[in-house]
Order: sequence, then C-alpha cells, then structure tokens
Amino acid sequence: MTPVHIPMGDSMHPRTRRLVRHVVVSCAALALLAGCGDGSADEAGPLSARQAEAVLPDAKAAPGWKVALEPVAYPQNKARELGVARCHEGPEECSKPHVTGVSAMAGGRGEPQLDFVLMAYEDAEAAQASYEPVWKAWGGRSVEPRELDLGTIGDESDAVGGSSPSLRDGAKTIVVQVRVGSVIMVTMGEAGSGSELPNTLEQFATVFAERAEQAQEGKTPSATLEDVA
Repeated sequence: MTPVHIPMGDSMHPRTRRLVRHVVVSCAALALLAGCGDGSADEAGPLSARQAEAVLPDAKAAPGWKVALEPVAYPQNKARELGVARCHEGPEECSKPHVTGVSAMAGGRGEPQLDFVLMAYEDAEAAQASYEPVWKAWGGRSVEPRELDLGTIGDESDAVGGSSPSLRDGAKTIVVQVRVGSVIMVTMGEAGSGSELPNTLEQFATVFAERAEQAQEGKTPSATLEDVA
C-alpha cells in the first residue's frame, strides 16, 4: 500500500478546513424535474441506535483487523449512563446527540490502535451546528496538535496529528472528525513512529463516512476498507 503524503503545517490551531457540500439551487425548483433530495443523507431522519451500531466499523468493514471493542450504540441518555458518550465537549453539547455509539480496532504488532465514536443528531442542521464545538474538544486531545490534510471526506472534515496523550515513547496520534448529514464521526488512531498512521486513518475515516451515508439513505452499511484501498 502506497503511503499518502500528508503536508503538516506549523500552526498549532487544531482546525484545518470545512468541506461543505451545499446544493445552491432550490430543491423546490428541481423537484418536478429530478426529485431533488430523494434518499439524501441531509434529508434523512435521525438514525436509531441499531442503525448507528451498524455504521460503526467492525470486522466485516476492516478485513484483517482485530476487533478490540464490538460496535455498541445507545440513545443518548443511556449512552451517558453507561459511559459510552465521552463528553469531552461539555455537558450541554454532549446532551445534543440523539444516539452515541463506539467501537475499536487493533492491527497486528506495531499497527495502529483505533477508536471510533459516532454521534447521531435529529437532523443535518443540528449536526452542523454542533460540528465546531465537538471538533474543538476532540481535536485538542493530542499533544501539540498540527493540522493535517486528509482530503475531502463527507460533508465536513478536519484532522490533526501530534504526540499521543498516553505519553508512550515515540507514540503518535491522529484525530479525524467527519460529518455526513446528521451524523458526526470521530476516528482516533495511535501508533509508533514507523506506522503509516495518516494513510490508515484516511481510509478508516472514509469507510466510516461511506457507511453513515449508506445508513441515512436507508441502506444496510456495507462499505469496507477494500472499497477505498
């Protein structure tokens, strides 16, 4: 697998860019011609806990990877009660998702350890309004974070890399946040300096986003790493 070159800026601000795909013409104007919006992620209703659980990366989504935590998702009150909702962004912001879910993966020896968090909101507008405060909290989790460019993923995306907060000798961490419609997803990876961490995180974040889009279109999430390799 060919490593992806990741340009790393000198800025310490954990914000890279907002990649927003807006339709600039009215759906009402196109409705009679093209059925504008049919099945789109932006117009889908909120995901159920069961749908959110199916979106989270698992063994089928990542062939060859070991599942460290099987996907689980709960309505927000239950998720907070069980500690599934990691409220780094604060109690008020943490109460806004409709559903929160998590899963985790581990590669072989020396491979990255990966954590996934999914926050499903009532609609795309609610997720978009929460994107910035959620990123401010999660993006600052690495030590001395630097902005990364992992390309266009989902409707909005950001990524930072830095030293791991675990303080393991030489360990690096990358945090990627992506919004697709009414869903915000956080993908975190930690690995030693010899690992292709940026390339791995880009692929997992892309698969995560594609699975979220499939679920919001009413489909069973089926995207895998093999689809984006």
